[in-house]
Amino acid sequence: MSIKKQIIITFLLLIAVILAEQFTSLDIRIQNLFFDFSTCSWILEKNVNIVLHFLFYSGIKVLLIGLSVLAIGLFAYSFKNKKLKHYRYSCLLFTLAMILVPSILAGAKKYTNVYCPVQLSYYCGDKPYAKALSHYPIDYDNNKGRCFPAGHASGGFALMALFFCFKRKKYKTAGLIAGLSLGWVMGIYQILRGEHFLSHTLVTMFGAWLIILCLVFSLNKIKKKFATFFE
Repeated sequence: MSIKKQIIITFLLLIAVILAEQFTSLDIRIQNLFFDFSTCSWILEKNVNIVLHFLFYSGIKVLLIGLSVLAIGLFAYSFKNKKLKHYRYSCLLFTLAMILVPSILAGAKKYTNVYCPVQLSYYCGDKPYAKALSHYPIDYDNNKGRCFPAGHASGGFALMALFFCFKRKKYKTAGLIAGLSLGWVMGIYQILRGEHFLSHTLVTMFGAWLIILCLVFSLNKIKKKFATFFE
């Protein structure tokens, strides 16, 4: 399947998730499974378990930053070592994906104005519940919701770019599985803490894949014009 077709399909899936979030109660029904209304507590209380928080939050961020720095280093070193020249495209794609996916998706949170479950009055917080395409009550004008889409999981899903960094099918598949797995590990951790609804993570997953596909499409165009730079 061509990259253009994949972009269109992914975009339609992204729209479908946004519409499902808007017109169904699936988010609330799923999130209720992880909240104890009698004690106003989540299965994983925020910052209670330092070890888990390091493994699934700050530690993973350090790992992803390390991988990005490694890719940048290999890209730069490829100009001195001719043997690495064939990996220049992969390193550039991976680096751009690791930068742009989190930046774009986390940046979008500034404009969607959606609060996290843990902040909502429904879950013992103090904020009203409004979906991404809905309006807040007329008497509520505090536009500080920063929870849609899921920013934390975006770094994990950015690893899906590895699918396009390898030539062998088994490595491509492994790269895609690694990105999906890490993204969902990070996403589910946040859901269990009441930091995101399921739809937030789904939008991040499809949004990340859409950004990666657009990057691949653009870089392939550039590669055709400047083939000697990459090969």
